[in-house]
Amino acid sequence: MKYKLPYFEEIDLNQLEEYYNVEIENKSHKIGIDLNFKTKKIEAQLFDKVKKIIENIELEDSKNRTYITSDFKDENGDTVKEYLEFHIEELAEELSGIVNFEDKSNSPEKQLLEKLKLGRIGFYPDGKYGTDSFIVFDYIVDRELSDQIIVVNVDKEGKLINLAWES
Repeated sequence: MKYKLPYFEEIDLNQLEEYYNVEIENKSHKIGIDLNFKTKKIEAQLFDKVKKIIENIELEDSKNRTYITSDFKDENGDTVKEYLEFHIEELAEELSGIVNFEDKSNSPEKQLLEKLKLGRIGFYPDGKYGTDSFIVFDYIVDRELSDQIIVVNVDKEGKLINLAWES
């Protein structure tokens, strides 16, 4: 059975390749979308979930930003705070074009939080690499400044598994 996902060529669900990827333009920046498989066959229902996410990137981005902001505001949350603090401390000069360090009403961390961009959406519908994540969303400050990312891991029901800071 062949299946057509937005942005991708038709994919044969009974003869899957291990990896597919495309790059799309969204909100004036590029987002990579990749599909990762450990098996050669997959059920169409799982592809239906993938399709729904791809068709609703803006909605998913909004949900993820809520998770990221909640972690930032949570006194017990440290992933996002540490990520932002790292960038402010290590890349202050490079960030001066997007962060106003003189603005006392809006902290540099909050400003940088608002600048995070969705850089990649990775799908793992059959658990490739042993992951529990169905979808991995990577958020970046700027690809040219840093390879550090905030990762939002989501299960196949669309529920948050966790946030992580990776490179």
